[in-house]
Amino acid sequence: GLGDAADADLLARFRDAGDEDAFAELLRRHGPMVLGVCRRVARADAEDAFQAAFLVLALKPGRVRPPGRVGAWLHGVAHLTALKAR
Repeated sequence: GLGDAADADLLARFRDAGDEDAFAELLRRHGPMVLGVCRRVARADAEDAFQAAFLVLALKPGRVRPPGRVGAWLHGVAHLTALKAR
């Protein structure tokens, strides 16, 4: 299943084929970390920053470099979106 797929494979499935299940698996895997970053940085606006971080991933999946580092990329995006939300 998707739970065994590497992040880079999930990203490719979403980027190349619009596979929503692959995106959902990335959200499941990395959502708690992204929310934690947003809560630490943005506090009251954490939910908005969280949604913004995953919106960037949804709209610009080709920006993840290297593709296997989805978590690190999301961490950076979450930090930036949380700073803006604050």
